[in-house]
Amino acid sequence: MKVLLAGDSTVATYSQEFAPMMGWGEALAAQLGDTAEVINFAKPGSTTRSFMEEGLFEQLLEKVDEDALVLLQFGHNDQNPANGVKLNEYYLRLQRMIADVKAKKGQPILCTPVERRVDGNGRAVQTLEAFLPICRRLAEEAEIPLFDLNRYTFYLYREYGLEEAKQLFMWLGRGEQATYPMGSVDDTHFREKGAHEIARYVKIRLQEFLRQEPLFKKHYYGACMYPEVWSWEIFEQDVVHMQEIGMNFARFGEFAWKTIEPEEGRFDLSLFERALETFQKHGIDVCLCIPTPTPPRWFTCKYPDALIKNADGTVMVHGSRQHVCTNNKDFRRYAYRMTRKVASLAGKYPNVIAIQLDNEFKCHVDLCYCDTCRTRWHQHLEEAYGTVDNLNKQWGTQVWSEAYDCFEDIVLPTRTPFLHNSSLMNAFRKFTALTLNEFAHDLSHFVRMETAIPITHNSAFGFNLMNDHLFADLDVAGFDTYPSADNYPAFLLNVDRWRNVRKHSNESLLLETTTSHTGHLENHVTPHPAGFITAEMFIGFAGNLKSFSYWHFRGHRHGVEQPHSAVVTAWGEPDMGYNDVVQSSKLAKEMEPHLMVSEYRKAKIAFMYSDNAKRFFTIDHGGYQDHRGLVTDYYSSLIKAGIRLEVIQENSDYTGYEVLIVPFVRWISATVLEKLQAFVAGGGKLILGPMTGDRTEELAWPDRNGLDRIGEWLGFSRVRQFSVKNISYPGNYRGMQENIDRLVTTFRCPKDWEPLISGPGGETLAAKQILANGEIIYLGGLPQELNGSTLWKNFIADEIDPYETDRHLLSVSEGIVKYRRETSDQVQLYLTNMARADSEFTLLQETTDLLTGKLYATGNHLLDSYCYVILAFPKAGESDQ
Repeated sequence: MKVLLAGDSTVATYSQEFAPMMGWGEALAAQLGDTAEVINFAKPGSTTRSFMEEGLFEQLLEKVDEDALVLLQFGHNDQNPANGVKLNEYYLRLQRMIADVKAKKGQPILCTPVERRVDGNGRAVQTLEAFLPICRRLAEEAEIPLFDLNRYTFYLYREYGLEEAKQLFMWLGRGEQATYPMGSVDDTHFREKGAHEIARYVKIRLQEFLRQEPLFKKHYYGACMYPEVWSWEIFEQDVVHMQEIGMNFARFGEFAWKTIEPEEGRFDLSLFERALETFQKHGIDVCLCIPTPTPPRWFTCKYPDALIKNADGTVMVHGSRQHVCTNNKDFRRYAYRMTRKVASLAGKYPNVIAIQLDNEFKCHVDLCYCDTCRTRWHQHLEEAYGTVDNLNKQWGTQVWSEAYDCFEDIVLPTRTPFLHNSSLMNAFRKFTALTLNEFAHDLSHFVRMETAIPITHNSAFGFNLMNDHLFADLDVAGFDTYPSADNYPAFLLNVDRWRNVRKHSNESLLLETTTSHTGHLENHVTPHPAGFITAEMFIGFAGNLKSFSYWHFRGHRHGVEQPHSAVVTAWGEPDMGYNDVVQSSKLAKEMEPHLMVSEYRKAKIAFMYSDNAKRFFTIDHGGYQDHRGLVTDYYSSLIKAGIRLEVIQENSDYTGYEVLIVPFVRWISATVLEKLQAFVAGGGKLILGPMTGDRTEELAWPDRNGLDRIGEWLGFSRVRQFSVKNISYPGNYRGMQENIDRLVTTFRCPKDWEPLISGPGGETLAAKQILANGEIIYLGGLPQELNGSTLWKNFIADEIDPYETDRHLLSVSEGIVKYRRETSDQVQLYLTNMARADSEFTLLQETTDLLTGKLYATGNHLLDSYCYVILAFPKAGESDQ
């Protein structure tokens, strides 16, 4: 694979006459060795303008072929007023470079410019900050990776210390180097050590593109452990017990900050070291956690201003977890220091296979209104909107005299007589998510200063995050999920979502689920039926999970989650679900040979999930619309109809799919619209709505068409949106009539569209256009109860089921779910019945169960509740289907 570099003197390759000066691009070539061919076009003194005008970018483009990696880093010389490059030109030229690389099927990667050691006054500050929001915007708009070398190097130099960091730069004494007889004082250009420090980071970030094998070489089955809670004798007993029941994985450390830093600045990692050694002795690999969600009491006593401030002005007190604002500078300083300490330990133990940042970001808290957030909020708005006049225009602040005269005047959305402007609430929630991700990405920087061990986080659907942005800087997606047995599609929704949240890897880690039931002091939950978690594990591993981990191994005696089930009780006896835990372990071992020789194969039908839409619905919900519920109902109806899906997001690659379903994605960006148009032009079937495209980026109503860009593209007019909740509003589809529910959108479509669903007055609720290559359907509303709707089942059978990948091999009844894996000569369909009742599947070809050797003839077969099979079909003839 080719790695092509564009940049300035900090990236460039130098001849010996300039030694020991070295750009990080030259060091990267040495570090990658035979892994990739590095071609460095970077030139000292280059700006984005000169790099193009001197023909260097044209030379680079000639070398770009499919999948070539093109790293772009500029800023140092663009910043120089003498070169005459304004910020707008910097943006436009990088935008052109990115587009040209994409046009040649290359992969552009934008890098923020590496930082200087100090500014002209000798201060350790970020001197290139003006370029960072531009790079972030470009990367987001173009949907390409961003390597934030600026923040990484800024923190790296601080870790070295102001004086010690000189060894990274061209600081030379007189006579120290023959090439610099008078010495050198240079805080911008690197010598070998500095160049290799940065190249090492870039190499780590490039691994997802260069890696030929899966990130994890086996599947992990285990539980979360808490050595800080129990005596050492009990902890050792539990580790032995884990090994005895076949577990090979443990996660620990996420809440142990007080244990490893009992007093400010005094670290004691001995418990972690002893635990890691014990796990290693018993053949158990580990996900080691960074315990930032539980700052110790000594910290909150010293820094009470770091505590989260609520909308009503009250302040969180110490206790529970996540009680400190992640934007607070003091908290970040201590968190970063502790993170590097833990990361340095991880690199010493080969059984540490992943590092988890924090724990369930935004699980217990959402927004903070402290002074730090207020200051950062105003800075964020200026960065995002440029001028307050532009902000006023975008937010429509002429309503109710809300207009602002300066950014410092803009309020936080605390108590007000009625509701805040929707755009203000949306912007504040986005600000909160982005600054949280900044904190997470900074933690990753400190981890990578010590180790290349893969970094993850345990996210979940219930938290207000921007997960695609969060995981972009991490190495593997991780998640927690606790679905009820009656809502089994929710488990599949998680598997399908987190498998696809990262663009270049479809591996994911389930880091927490229950052995039987969840629970805390104010919520006692009934146990799962026997067999349910085994069915979860079976189908999870089939769907490309690389870990299946229970929370937790031993139940807690103290705290607030005592009612939560575990592998064993607090007194050490088997807990509810123990038999299923043991059975699942045995099954995992039976599955492993089949999983290791097969590869997961994506479905041809994709379902778009949007965290932006989740944020919109949090604000604009009408009193009854819950985004998670809407998505789960729609997704569940497809799963129960036997449809296999990939759950993707706006910035995913749409190629390779035959059907793309895009419901509830209320803002469609120009980039996403272009991709949707290309998808249809390429022969794809696009199913939009309800509510897709009905709001702007600022959570305002559109100005020219009620469905904004989507409406204009489709040629819709007379778009009207209104609620039919709790009233009779029948919709008619091919002679079937059922009540339509929630928010509906009616429209007038062009004459070449076929109306599909009409309202009681004949108004169009859904319509279809068949083009030369592709098809488009827009749904303005959905039936009241999707999972019991005959109308909806018929719509699925007519419009979606014909594209089901495996329909020539079998069909399944409600309750049975499946994933497809393949070897060089086999198609393997992993089926399990996740319903409480027995269910049927119908075979169109005879097959064999790889687990039992049982031969299945064509026809109907019963699959008992929570039972499973791996059906193998010969690959011959697949291409003819």
